[in-house]
Amino acid sequence: MNKTLTFNLSTIASTASKFDDDAFDRSIEEFEEKKYRQSFCSLLDYLDGGLRTKYGNAGGNEFTIPHGSIIVHLQIEGEELKITAPFLSLPEKGRVPLLRQVAGLNFNILDLAAVVLRGNHLAFEYRCPLALVEPYKMYYILREICSSGDRYDDEFVTKFGAVRVYEPRVTPYDAPLVDTIYDVIQLSCREALDAVKEFESARKYGYAWNILNTTLMKVLYYAHPQGQLLNDLNKAVWNMDREDIPLPEIVTQGRQAVERLRQMPKEALAEELYFVETFVPDKRRSSLKNIQENFEDAFENLGKAFENDDWLYCCMVITFQFYKLYFYNNVQDDVNAIIVDALKQSSAKPLDEAAPVLYKAMEKIMKGDLTPPAENPMAGVDMSAYMNMVQQHMQNANMTDFAQQMQSLMSSFFGGGQK
Repeated sequence: MNKTLTFNLSTIASTASKFDDDAFDRSIEEFEEKKYRQSFCSLLDYLDGGLRTKYGNAGGNEFTIPHGSIIVHLQIEGEELKITAPFLSLPEKGRVPLLRQVAGLNFNILDLAAVVLRGNHLAFEYRCPLALVEPYKMYYILREICSSGDRYDDEFVTKFGAVRVYEPRVTPYDAPLVDTIYDVIQLSCREALDAVKEFESARKYGYAWNILNTTLMKVLYYAHPQGQLLNDLNKAVWNMDREDIPLPEIVTQGRQAVERLRQMPKEALAEELYFVETFVPDKRRSSLKNIQENFEDAFENLGKAFENDDWLYCCMVITFQFYKLYFYNNVQDDVNAIIVDALKQSSAKPLDEAAPVLYKAMEKIMKGDLTPPAENPMAGVDMSAYMNMVQQHMQNANMTDFAQQMQSLMSSFFGGGQK
């Protein structure tokens, strides 16, 4: 391997979190002042300042909010908060294996919320007195429900034939964008598989592991797939960190995951490429301090490798760390600009040319120098018009029809009313 991987700018215009820190601080203060209802409402404002207006009722005590392929119903009733997220309907056949998996969620995945069976329907539920709606706890519960619901409904529909009780409102990527993403994925997979073949023949399994892991995270960063493809790619990344099997076997499994992605027909890929509204993001919000802590060990080792002109090691480790940052975090715009600039400059370049560029970018971040690059790294790839179209589509959705749909769904789900 004598060149770096090709870089492609994310199809999402900004990787930054939309959280409002002032609203969260206000939520904490209101909770400490025992203004519990206001505290919970401020927590919703922290997640998205428009949620209460867009999805709340006139009384301000009930909210029905879509998140991917589930909906989350929040109700303040008296001095109690009730959270319900209709999940799935049981299939005609194969119910027992599905219910076993659901029991596994309750015992192994969920901490405070639980999946309950009501008649033929499954739902996430949680309730507590308003006096216990501590903001940190409530954020964790909402994130737990949203993350688990949006992930496992796709998996259970695919594996067990379960039926969704709510079809998400989505905006598919247009055909030219799908064509571009397909071509980029094909190139990314070819680059990775060619490099892995070279490393495996030399028994350099650590390098092969790095390339495969980086490529999987790169596709997630670039294409932002949804549905079962998102689940499969996430699982492939997590499996790369397994410690219960030998490294060569992990490399084999990673290579097979990349090969499956390469062989995926464009039509099947298109079905997993769409924009969808979300409530609680699955990724963490980045901070400079957290980024520096996560880069610290790698940066120390990179200094020695850089002094020894080990360009391959430098390029692979830094690129891996950058994509790993995007995999786990919504990355703030200032850090994102530095990383994107470095990845663009070093894209498909000889290792000795790319390594100093990548190292300088990581060094800037470690020093806290977030001065923007002289040239806008986003130049030439403007997704803003397309994203504005998507946002307008979402805003123009008939919210009256949506509210009526949700009311009908909740009524049918609970047989005419919650108990």
